[in-house]
Amino acid sequence: MALPHSADRYRRIAEILVSNGFSALVGQLGLTEHVPEVLRRRLLAKAATGPAGAGEASGPLPGPARLRHALEQLGPTFVKLGQMLATRDDLLPAAYTEELTRLQDATDPVPFEAIAATLREELGVELAEAYAHIEEVPLATASIGQAHLARLHDGTEAVVKVRKPGVQESVIADLDILRHLAGIAAREWDLARDVDVEGLISAFDRSLRRELDYRAEAANARRFAEDLADDPVVHIPRVHEELTTSLVLTEQRARGMRITDAAALDAAGVDRPALARAATRTIVSMVLVNGFFHADPHPGNMFVREDGGLWLIDFGMAGELSASEREEIVRLTFALSRHDADGVAAALLRLAPPQGAHDRRRFARDVRALLDTVEGRALVDISLSAFFEKLTTLLRRHRLQLPPEISQLLRMLVLTESSAIALDPAFHITEVLQEVVPVALAQIWGPQALLRRAAATGMDALRFGTEAPERLEHLLDDYDAHGIRVRLEAGDLDPVIERVESTGDRIIASITMSALLVSLGRVAAAGAGRARGGRDPLTVVAGGATVLLGAYLAAGTGPARSVGRLLRRSARGR
Repeated sequence: MALPHSADRYRRIAEILVSNGFSALVGQLGLTEHVPEVLRRRLLAKAATGPAGAGEASGPLPGPARLRHALEQLGPTFVKLGQMLATRDDLLPAAYTEELTRLQDATDPVPFEAIAATLREELGVELAEAYAHIEEVPLATASIGQAHLARLHDGTEAVVKVRKPGVQESVIADLDILRHLAGIAAREWDLARDVDVEGLISAFDRSLRRELDYRAEAANARRFAEDLADDPVVHIPRVHEELTTSLVLTEQRARGMRITDAAALDAAGVDRPALARAATRTIVSMVLVNGFFHADPHPGNMFVREDGGLWLIDFGMAGELSASEREEIVRLTFALSRHDADGVAAALLRLAPPQGAHDRRRFARDVRALLDTVEGRALVDISLSAFFEKLTTLLRRHRLQLPPEISQLLRMLVLTESSAIALDPAFHITEVLQEVVPVALAQIWGPQALLRRAAATGMDALRFGTEAPERLEHLLDDYDAHGIRVRLEAGDLDPVIERVESTGDRIIASITMSALLVSLGRVAAAGAGRARGGRDPLTVVAGGATVLLGAYLAAGTGPARSVGRLLRRSARGR
């Protein structure tokens, strides 16, 4: 199999997959030739004993722990892939998504000399000109970058994020390999096509390439700062644009207490329940009102300020909903609050359109059964994460796939709830949703919004009205010149046509052979008197023709099939 990238990397991927129990997957992806001989013999031995050898889980995937271990061994690109899959409860069972949340992104730091070289090259000046001081020991390190504390010349404390040397090239190479393997999987497995594995990897590719560029993170931070400029609770660190490039990000240091440190917060006099409620209201409003949201609001990305406000940091992962997606989310939330099963089912089907045949009545019944499990319960007794888990299980059972942005949003809401609970164990996000949804509804269906929609609809109608006569005239001119042209794609009918042709050939063969045999008998009888003591030449010729024609028909190249093939080739231009 011709491979578009380094054979060494494919070999390493194959080795890790086999050693972690992915033998069947390696074979199905055509990577067996890249497995070392010792492991290949093991792979063949497993194949001889069935789809799963000793110690390997049956089916295309091993156990959740083995999957996590394999992804960690495969490096930063695959770790990021696993972290993305951890948010897709609609694709993977809960045991897998839960295990994938434990993926370790932390790695050994790069020596400061290499970091300093990157800083000098990117900023175009010596370190002493850019920073009054920068710590050589990193504050934190991850798979694709590391952060260092620094102080600017005006005394401002800063955090400097630097991309690790060589990481960008290796990640991009791995992304290309993933796209190649996704194409193979889509051709080989119905399940891969059903979940649109190529689209999934394509979305992951775009997201990770954007994450590699610190300018994208800086742009996210600026947008959040603008959206929250008037918010009294949530604050965004300032980005120092003059010290930021695609490989370097310099931002204000966010000093504060961890939201999980209840003792320190209480000692500082922080009203934890009030802060949890206010911060969550702001974060949820970003989604339902602005459509732009922080996609990773876990406790490690939040710090409580001395004034009781909240720092929100790390904007590498951000999500954005289109106007229609935001409207559907508001519709869904509103229907959920009213326990409207039909409304919930309709909103879900608009968010996750079925691919192919789908039993909508059964889906609506299952949604109603899900809502019945929370019917009559107080909002404070409903766990958002538990409810979403049941909801995504239902979607998976009906083979409905949410768009990546919606899955990202559901994960964000669960993380937001868990972060708020870290501040206030009695917190319930459903109470905040009840406050925010009416505001979002007013924005979508209020008088001003309806006027904007009416104006937009009027403009569309006006444009259509002015363009319609011209388009109709073109259509009629085309009809006068060429008539109605119909293009028929009959590729799916080929198997049926082949069967009809085969049946026709058998009928023709039977009739022809019968006629030849009758004729041969008559010829033989008529020639018996003429060829006493020898063979009549006419009989020999007729008999030979019968044998040859029988062999010709038996070979499957009968006239019906031959003519059919000729016609199909002509129709397809071959």
